[in-house]
Amino acid sequence: MKKRLCYEIEDVAFGVRLLQTGVDRFTVEYGLQVKSGLNYAAAATELGACIMHALACDGKLDNRERGEAA
Repeated sequence: MKKRLCYEIEDVAFGVRLLQTGVDRFTVEYGLQVKSGLNYAAAATELGACIMHALACDGKLDNRERGEAA
């Protein structure tokens, strides 16, 4: 299977990309960080964490824990 771009978000501090590299094999790129050889579940977890981190860096979400001072 040829590497295929499945998802990309560029309008955040660091770009996020999800690529499918084979059957149940994915790579998540976040800025300079590259995590490859991921299965579906691991890629979904990594992609979500990267998107949420990028949004927090851009001030688009509040990532404080409950009870943490404002």
